Amino acid sequence: MLKLTDSTPFSSGGNRLCYRHPHNPDRCLKVLRPDRTPAIRRNEKSFPAKLRPLEYFDENLVEFKALNHLHTYYPDAIRKHLPETFGLISTDKGLAHMTSLILDHDGLISQTLEQYVWEHGLNSIAAQSISKFKLSWQTRTPHTRDLIPHNFVLQHTDDTARLVLIDGFGRKPSTVASLFRYFSKRRIYKRRILDLDQRIERLLERKSNRNGPDERLNNLIR
Repeated sequence: MLKLTDSTPFSSGGNRLCYRHPHNPDRCLKVLRPDRTPAIRRNEKSFPAKLRPLEYFDENLVEFKALNHLHTYYPDAIRKHLPETFGLISTDKGLAHMTSLILDHDGLISQTLEQYVWEHGLNSIAAQSISKFKLSWQTRTPHTRDLIPHNFVLQHTDDTARLVLIDGFGRKPSTVASLFRYFSKRRIYKRRILDLDQRIERLLERKSNRNGPDERLNNLIR
């Protein structure tokens, strides 16, 4: 069992805490928050959602299955914008989903797109990375959740930058859902991209008014 008690999470989300692996600094460990367990989340739902099995509300298990599906069945154009998954491992904080940790060329954890735009605006680096992501994503659009700026990181290497989606992958689709989504992928792509653009526009408006989303911007320790 991996010990995380003496470690400090570098980021927190609505349901999970993110730790840097104590022995593999290029890997991320996502553990469920004690106040957001599958049992608590299920109990918050109304009927008939309460009848679903606990695993349906386990964010780590859902993400592990979704990433496995994406890396198995989707082309490199999509996979290059996703972290790798290394499975579920036991820690003293509970079961963790281990993924690649997205780092910049200087070894620091890559900033979220939201953080980067808030600090630098929609400069050429951010704009070009977003455009490249859009071109890649339309090759075979996954049915993810909404594309939200704080669910992306903007990774800087020596000579380029890329967007990586680190959360909000959705669920591994059923066979029926897969057929439906195949025929509706253009509609899904347009809706997701339009929503992303609108969220970035709202972020820029808030930046210009000095009304930033501090609750999200302050959640990453680099």
